[in-house]
Amino acid sequence: MYNAEQTDAGWRSMSMLVRLVQRGGHPAAVAPTTELGAGEKQYGSFLVDASAYFSTEVDYSSSIFASGGLFFTGHSTEKQDGWRGDRRQAAVITSQRLLLGDTAYDFRSLILLQPNPLDWSVNLYFQGAQPIMLRGPWVPWMTVVMCAELYGSPWPPGHIPDVDVPIKVMCENAQ
Repeated sequence: MYNAEQTDAGWRSMSMLVRLVQRGGHPAAVAPTTELGAGEKQYGSFLVDASAYFSTEVDYSSSIFASGGLFFTGHSTEKQDGWRGDRRQAAVITSQRLLLGDTAYDFRSLILLQPNPLDWSVNLYFQGAQPIMLRGPWVPWMTVVMCAELYGSPWPPGHIPDVDVPIKVMCENAQ
């Protein structure tokens, strides 16, 4: 759980960055905390709650030996879809990639970005990787940083969220 100070600061920073990018501005780089490539700039580092989406079909057509006897489950399959692995990880956002724990996600491999600032989250779909969902008070700000780098606008093309909800209401919803 995040406290009100964190959610207030994250929402205010996102709102100010949205206005800056809408006026043609760009996020400010910070001192790097990780090794950067040529021309790469770091914009921030913070904690996020990260989940990956898994879609699998499980086949239960086997028998097992349990409690001194054979237990047969019969033949059935079950679809197990959903977000799993919700755990807090360090995230670093740069001009070219997102670093999440020990994994780097290059913006050139990004297929789809689905922001949900009212839920403090974003879903990211990178080529060759499981879809990931990031949540936390700084995730809406990070989403605007990514969109400014990728599209030159605060949000992906065609997406205009209602971010003018008063900060007090947003922080109450995050508690």
